[in-house]
Amino acid sequence: MKEVLRNAHFVVAVDHTAKIVRVMRTAEPFESIEQIEQKCQENIDALALVDRSAMSLLLDIRAAPARNDPKFESATLKLRTGAVRGFARVAVLVGTSAGALQVRRHSREDGVERMISDDEGELLDYLAAAPRSRR
Repeated sequence: MKEVLRNAHFVVAVDHTAKIVRVMRTAEPFESIEQIEQKCQENIDALALVDRSAMSLLLDIRAAPARNDPKFESATLKLRTGAVRGFARVAVLVGTSAGALQVRRHSREDGVERMISDDEGELLDYLAAAPRSRR
């Protein structure tokens, strides 16, 4: 995997052979809404270099601090929509059932289908079976 972004909050890597982009959320909490918006934009910018229709996305949020206050939800909406739309498939690796419930709600709200699991192997199998564009 080739790392395309690393900061205190996210690591983004691309595996062109497996056709998977992996976004890993670190355990570092955000200090402000402005910081959330800045880091979300950094992710979106890093993902802009990827042909999304030919790739799948694995979001690993196991280490993310639990948070679902309204200001946080509003600020992360940009990441949830701007970062995930257009990928052949999206999978989310969670560490808790509460995390899975939150991601399911996000999926309903933003209309992007995601497979959600705490089993990384299951998610990788799902992503590997994604249809690819014919470009």
